Amino acid sequence: MDENGGRGERLHKVLARAGVASRRDCEKLIADGRVRVDGETVTKMGLIVDPETQAISFDGEAIRVERPAYYLVFKPRGVVCTTRDQFDRKSVVDLVRDYGNRRLFPVGRMEEDSEGLILVTNDGTFANRVLSYKHPLRHLYHVRVRGHLTQEALDTVRKGVWLSDGRSGPMWVKVSRWGKKVSTLMCSPGAQQHRLLRRVWARAGLFVDKVVRVRLGSLTTEGLKKGQSRRLSEREVEALLNPSPEHVGVGSTRPPTRLTPYKQKEQRKAKKYAARRQRKREDAGGDPGPGRRVIGP
Repeated sequence: MDENGGRGERLHKVLARAGVASRRDCEKLIADGRVRVDGETVTKMGLIVDPETQAISFDGEAIRVERPAYYLVFKPRGVVCTTRDQFDRKSVVDLVRDYGNRRLFPVGRMEEDSEGLILVTNDGTFANRVLSYKHPLRHLYHVRVRGHLTQEALDTVRKGVWLSDGRSGPMWVKVSRWGKKVSTLMCSPGAQQHRLLRRVWARAGLFVDKVVRVRLGSLTTEGLKKGQSRRLSEREVEALLNPSPEHVGVGSTRPPTRLTPYKQKEQRKAKKYAARRQRKREDAGGDPGPGRRVIGP
């Protein structure tokens, strides 16, 4: 809402949604005087505009603001979750039939060898909300592992394991089929940890050869086949933005990070130099710190 009570949005966000550039670059374009609103050049930051009622142009050309669009895609194996790929591989965006020719992108990432549900949209605010650590959506995976599955390995994965870049959070695991060499499980990892599934099970001595995301919040694979997509309804979008308790994932805080010896050394060095700079500021006339003597009047 703007100051006059009307609906609006900041100008640099409107330009970014129209595909002009990123939000930060759009701020620079506004400062350079390359954007006009209702025929007048704008250089002020934070201006609230309404793209439906006001004429906005960039370098003399009127911009077209895309309407938000939300899609659910059943990603098959071998498809990547990027908008552009240097190896010309098929992307999840290519699986969406969007007749508005919008600038779509996937919400989050999924490994090329994994399958299952993923969201595709052109709404950056929606994507940030869905990927938030504060209220993460519950992700449910069908996982097939090879090797001898033991109760000790299950307990290890459920509690979390140490990886090279930190500790994985707790994980909900239910065994669907307990075999001598091949077992299938249902797993629900913590926030933003779904890409660690293979590494976590490898740490427990098991090889994961299949990962399928079968639930994403309140959404399931029902009615979708591999490679298919469908548009989300307003009710489904609202359920993703404000999930009910049963659709909120475990581990809603960012997992702690274990510092490597090199990072610990760099951290100690940074503290040392910060203390040295503080002493120099005090000697130059600032307030003396605790425990430091001041000589003279």
